[in-house]
This record gives sequence, C-alpha cells and structure tokens, in this order.
Amino acid sequence: MNIELNNINFAYPESENGALRGVNLNIKQGDFVLLAGFSGCGKTTITRILNGLIPGFYNGKLEGEVRLDGRNIKDYKSYELASKIGSIFQNPRTQFFNVDTDSELTFGLENAGVPCNEINSILERVTKELNIEKLRGRDIFKLSGGEKQKIAFASVYASDPEVYLMDEPSANLDFIGIEELKRSLIKIKAKGKTVIVAEHRLYYLRDLVDRVIYLKDGMIEKEIDGDTFRNMTKESLNKLGLRTNCYINRANKNNKKIITNNNAGSLRLKDLSVDLGGKRIINKVNYEFQRGEIYCVTGNNGAGKSTLLRTICGLVKKNEGSIFLDEKEVSANIVKKTAFLVMQDVNYQLFADSVLNECTLGAKKKNIELAKKCLEEMNLLEYIERHPNSLSGGQKQRLAIAVSLMMDKEVLLFDEPTSGLDYKNMIACAEFLRRLADKKKIIIVVTHDEEFIDYCYDSVFNLSNL
Repeated sequence: MNIELNNINFAYPESENGALRGVNLNIKQGDFVLLAGFSGCGKTTITRILNGLIPGFYNGKLEGEVRLDGRNIKDYKSYELASKIGSIFQNPRTQFFNVDTDSELTFGLENAGVPCNEINSILERVTKELNIEKLRGRDIFKLSGGEKQKIAFASVYASDPEVYLMDEPSANLDFIGIEELKRSLIKIKAKGKTVIVAEHRLYYLRDLVDRVIYLKDGMIEKEIDGDTFRNMTKESLNKLGLRTNCYINRANKNNKKIITNNNAGSLRLKDLSVDLGGKRIINKVNYEFQRGEIYCVTGNNGAGKSTLLRTICGLVKKNEGSIFLDEKEVSANIVKKTAFLVMQDVNYQLFADSVLNECTLGAKKKNIELAKKCLEEMNLLEYIERHPNSLSGGQKQRLAIAVSLMMDKEVLLFDEPTSGLDYKNMIACAEFLRRLADKKKIIIVVTHDEEFIDYCYDSVFNLSNL
C-alpha cells in the first residue's frame, strides 16, 4: 500500500500550537520507516491520522489530504482501514477488547468473518512463530506491561495487515522480548509489508530501517536514509535528541549483597514473599536499598518487578517476610505514608484538570513555586495549563515524575519511568533521580532501559537471577 500525506496540518483542541504543520510524506509499499524526534513532536499524531483515529476518535482541526493507494482516506470505511492497517499502541491496554489472551488474539479474525477452523489454525501458527505459548489462556489484566505489548503485537500479526503502525512497541519489553520483536519485524519486512514505527529506543531497528523521518515541533525537519542512519555516531544522534543506535551491554548485572552497616539508613527486605492468584510471584527476596543511591531493578517480563514495587509501597499485601526502614520493621500502613510510586501506566494516577494542579493535588503544602520548578526540570513548564490527558505518553511520564518530588516522601519508586522518553528527557529524568538521591532519598527504579541504566545506576538488582 502506497501512502501519501499532502500538506497535513492538525491541531488538538487543547493545544495552542498545531501538533502537525505542513507535513508532506510519501511511503511506498514495503518501506520500513522510523518516525523519530522529541516527545510530543507529532510522531503519534501521524499514526493516528493513518489509522483513522484522527478525526474519527480524536477531535481537532485536520487540513490536507491523506491518500492510500491513490484513494482518499476519507473514502474508506472503518472496516476497510482495519483490514489494511494494523496498529500497536504505545499503551496496549487501550486497544484490548477481551479479558483473556486467546480471545484477544483472535478478535480481529472473528470480526473479519474468518471461518472458525481457519482461526484456530492461524492462532496455533502465530503462537509458535511469536513464541507466546506461555501467554495463551491468560487473564489480560494479570499480565505484565511487557506481556501486554506482546499480545497487542500478536493480535495484529494474526490479522496479517498490509501496513503495521507501531507506537513505542519496545517500551516495556525486556532484552529477550525486544530480540523476539526484532525477529518478527524481519519476517514482516521480508513479506513486503509496510512498517511505520514511532520509537525512541533505536538500536534494535538499526538494520531494518529504510528511512528515518525526523520531526521537530510538528514539522518534518529532515529525512535520513537507512545507510546514513546506521553510520551515525552516538554524538550526532544525541545532538538531534535521539538515543544511540547501538546496544549498550553492561558488564555489571549482578545482584548486590545485603549491607548491614550504613549510617545513611536504608530500606531492607527480609525473606519477602508475595502470592497473587494462588501463584508465588516473589519468593524470599533479601535485599537492601540504601539511601543516596539509585537502584535499578531488572529482570524478564513477568519476573515480578512491578509486584515488588507495589508490595514495598503497600499496594500489594506480602504473604511472608518483613520490610525494614532504617532498621525498624514497618507495617503496610507506615510504608504507604513514607513511599510514593510512579506507576508503569501513569494514566492510573493523573486526576487533576491541569498540569499545575496535578503537581499540587496531593502535596502537603500547595507550593506553586516548587511545582513550577519541578515542571521546569521535567521540561513541562510550557504545558502548565494543559489537561494531563492531552499530553503525549512521554510527557505524562515526566509529569508523574515531577509529582513524585512534590510528595516529599522518603521512599520513591519508579516503574519504567523512561518508557516513551527521548534522549534529552531520559537524561533529564536520570539527573532528576540523582538530585533526589543526593537528598538521601531511597530510589528504586524498575526498568528495561539499558541506556538509562548505564547513565545513572549505582547498583543493579536482577530479580530474574533469584
């Protein structure tokens, strides 16, 4: 399918400036195109225009013309677009229609009227090709973020569309998951499918990309061919606000031993065990997180990393073991008062009607100047009057991080805080956490982001190694 965007302008109702301005783009059948640029530059907006969510779902003023195989996109029925274009959203939860994985995987096929025996055959083939046997027959709501992303991709893969639109598909995947995604993209490209990926994590796309469309302030600032992109240095990419196109392989991935003599204080876990749904998720974890250091918790998707954070902050009840804060055993109620969690899906914790009010909503004192300072550190000051739901995924993530400082808690927990963040804002997030650590806060970060870990970690705790 050939795709043409001719002089596209688009503005969301909540935004004073246009999300896209004068965008002209031609994509030929079989092209593998990377949309790159700062968070909020318009990458996601382009994908929404191509799959019909703009103007079908997202309101705003759209100007210009989009043509698919020479036919105006306005002339396509929604079911026609759905049969030709498959979308994997940045937040996979927003595209699920079922409560179990098998039903979700076959949902598109059933809607297309595919015969039952053929659906079963496709389901088995997709399961094998994508190596998702362990995700079959599961409750979607009990999957980890990375497992949800795998299901979202698999459901689109099963429908075999002509065009794949992917928004941050690697955001919550572990290294193995990213390698599996890469292998799947290689298969798709070999079949002559058109692939359009909006992404900040670039290294796994290095050998696949035909063109990079670099956007800035809603405009296409430059196009970079695949060979040029592959030869770009880390420094040249960073100048554009882009991450490295090479995998960062850290030598230090070992668990840190418990240290019992620390004058600064610490959060210590002793034989911590958690059961969920009759299954042991965390088993006898012993670890000490000292004040003033940044701890990165790693591990495979589904290893229990998010559960660990939710247990530490009192949202999940532990079955066995103890939690000590500065050598005093603390109850769940005490932990709730001293800990703050920035969740993996920040949409669950944004409640106010403006970015500024979000920062002051749960603070002990409504300090407007401090709120503005926190927003400035996260490069969000210009959006101070915007509704949080009108922000991009990366901007929401940064807002939640800014809120964490306003809460003035002793234990600060972050679940994938750099998913959806460009290089500049990834560095801003790392430096922000370092300032919190310097204040002798206890900082625990669950992350798969090797580039982020390499930049700021003091110690790495691999939960999969237990």
